[in-house]
Amino acid sequence: MGLIVFWIIILLCCYMLIRYLVGTYNSLVFLKNNCYKAFANIDVLLKKRFDLLPAIVQIADQAMTHEKFLINMLVKSRDTYISTSDLDTKINTVNQTAAYFQKAIIIAENYPHLISKNTLLELQSQTKRIEDQIADRREFFNQTVTLYNTGIQLFPNVIFAFLFGFKMISLLYAQQEPKQ
Repeated sequence: MGLIVFWIIILLCCYMLIRYLVGTYNSLVFLKNNCYKAFANIDVLLKKRFDLLPAIVQIADQAMTHEKFLINMLVKSRDTYISTSDLDTKINTVNQTAAYFQKAIIIAENYPHLISKNTLLELQSQTKRIEDQIADRREFFNQTVTLYNTGIQLFPNVIFAFLFGFKMISLLYAQQEPKQ
């Protein structure tokens, strides 16, 4: 009788451990998928912003030929963003190019004679709308990523996260205002 009770206790402990492991894994997957969903909401807006780049680059290109570095960085960033599906690469590209994007707008504003005022105003209006929407969604994305990153860093989740290959996800940073 004592041996049966012993095995029942062992089986119950194994069952509880397996349920805990499955629950931990499922919660980490849930958090990770929420991060990807939150980024997908931002991705649409980031694509729109990158689609504005050719017009901005054209204005900047006309404005100053010595700003070729800026123009080349923007074009390279747009190509990198569009050609990749890796979340970390997209986040790094967005974080690195935000200041360049704003600097290109400033260049366009400093040389209004190169394009019609209506074109510049429309471009600025579109950019402002998109930037405001990105800021709203960035906050939710960063909250989601923080929950996920915290989830994979807590003990004992850190062990399971390592075993199952869960990696930290980068945050999207608010862009710094460039100096004119």
